[in-house]
Amino acid sequence: MKKIIFSCTFVSVILLCIFLFLEFDFLKKYNQENLLSFVFVNYNLSRFFMCLLCGFLLAFSSLILRIVMQNPLASDTTLGVAPSASFAILIATLFFPDFLNISKVLMGFLGAFLILFLIFIFMLKKHLNSTSIILLGLISGMVFGALNSLMILFYPEESKAFLLFNSGYFTQSGFKDVIELFCYSSIALISLYFFIPYLKILNLGDELASSVGQNIFYVKFFALCLSAYFITLVVSFVGVISFLGLFASIFVEFFKIKNARKEFLICGFLGFFLLFGVDLFLQILQITKGTDLPTGGVLALLGSPLLIFAVFKMLKENFNNDDIYIFSYFKEKYIILGLTLLVLILFFLNLYFDFSTLSFKNISNEILALRLNKLIILLLCGVLLALVGFILQRLSFNPMASPEMLGVNSGASLGVLFALYFSLEYVQIFAIIGALSVLCFLFFLSFKFNINMQKIILIGIAIMFFADALGKIFLASGDFKAYTFLAYTQAGLINIDENLSLFLLIYTGIFLSALYILYPSLKIFSLGENCALSVGLNVIKIRIIFLVLSAFACALSTLCIGPFSFVGLLAPHIMKLLGIKKLYNQLFVAALLGICLMFLAHFISKIALFPYEIPLGIVATLLGSIYLFFMIKRY
Repeated sequence: MKKIIFSCTFVSVILLCIFLFLEFDFLKKYNQENLLSFVFVNYNLSRFFMCLLCGFLLAFSSLILRIVMQNPLASDTTLGVAPSASFAILIATLFFPDFLNISKVLMGFLGAFLILFLIFIFMLKKHLNSTSIILLGLISGMVFGALNSLMILFYPEESKAFLLFNSGYFTQSGFKDVIELFCYSSIALISLYFFIPYLKILNLGDELASSVGQNIFYVKFFALCLSAYFITLVVSFVGVISFLGLFASIFVEFFKIKNARKEFLICGFLGFFLLFGVDLFLQILQITKGTDLPTGGVLALLGSPLLIFAVFKMLKENFNNDDIYIFSYFKEKYIILGLTLLVLILFFLNLYFDFSTLSFKNISNEILALRLNKLIILLLCGVLLALVGFILQRLSFNPMASPEMLGVNSGASLGVLFALYFSLEYVQIFAIIGALSVLCFLFFLSFKFNINMQKIILIGIAIMFFADALGKIFLASGDFKAYTFLAYTQAGLINIDENLSLFLLIYTGIFLSALYILYPSLKIFSLGENCALSVGLNVIKIRIIFLVLSAFACALSTLCIGPFSFVGLLAPHIMKLLGIKKLYNQLFVAALLGICLMFLAHFISKIALFPYEIPLGIVATLLGSIYLFFMIKRY
């Protein structure tokens, strides 16, 4: 342990010396007396102490959450606490700007504590395992991230400063913020020092802790308050710093420290060294290359692989994959007939409904043509995404596999992001490469290491975090292309290019034809991989063909409507809940449900806040998250 601490200190000192040398060399050309000392005290030294405080606070909060939740992956990022606090602070910024100094901490604390307390109560009532808790937290983070994007798109000018701040910049102009943060946190840190022995007893388990007279509920309640308060302070002063606390709480466990106060101290130092080291490196990069990157965004990029590592090493549960059915007493043909009728109703509702008067009336031919084009694109994308979700679940034997939860859409989005900056004319190729790369990576992990379904989902969500972090870094640059990417990832239907629409129609025909040809192979897969091999089916070849077809479908859908969330997950599951047994009926019903979900999300996005239009991606995220809460309870 001493060697590790010495190594961290040595690396930090080396980086600090390099930085000071480069800064001194940079400032010499101005020939101003005392300029170096002024900059060092008011900029560098204050930044150092801000890193110190934030590193300790985030490390302490994650270690508290790990002890309370009895979950090695519990942290401000994986439980969705930081995004909820960030959303609450954004609300305070937009609607209570006159009281921002007070309201941002209060609103942030309320948002952070509310989500923590709800997860805690849900965990106690439903007896969730560790992975389900993390899934629940990550989904909560996705919901608040979608709401953040919604507010930013509705109030672009008012939220511009918040957008830069929330990226995690540590730029300081004096000790004012440092002193405020220290004053806000000092009493809570003193309380934590005396409260640590009570937390240590929780490591014995709830039953043993209760047997020695410990009031478990009140101890955990106060611990959650402390953790939420620490997270809120960091988010209030420097923005969201993802995965830092998770890193510190994971690696302090390797030291096997028995003294609880010493464990908290070492955890705090690990958080500080990581934060300070990354921040120093970015400052060096700024001086040498003129590139100003947010510390929080870079840590999120580094933390996504860390989450994948932690999923492999620290979660070892088995899960129940039993299917349940409802409405199975209905004949399948009546279900298909009802869904077809629902598709037609939603189609004509979206086509002819006047959202301004909430009635049906004559609509101009120009508007009808525009709406019809949008609805055709939605129909084709709904069919493709629903069938891709069904195929991925069948191939991976994973009931939670889908283009969204596996990060396939995020891979296509990353391809689009690179194409925006490097080669816009090849955007389709970049999107397909991104989607295919993610699919191949996940299937390699699944069959090489035989990891279970929820771990695969967590890895897919880690890829989504990676894409989101990269997008935030580009957004912080202030480039107009980054705002185009934000609108693309949340709004959808921004690309109604006739050539692309025609290509989407042609590819849908190709996809359905290929599915018809490969239908017998897909049917054999329903018996299991061993049965498929025993009848001579070339499993690897069939998987590769379906993966390529799925990657093209995801990439084209992403190009047309953005990374539309949860359709590929919801459609196959609702189809199972309806009790459809025959494979060809399953495919047909899944496609109809995909269309229904697309049309329903489009209608809600139009009518919910008229005359404003909620981005389709946000509506889908909110609808899908509700269903995922139910899914977590099941699995």
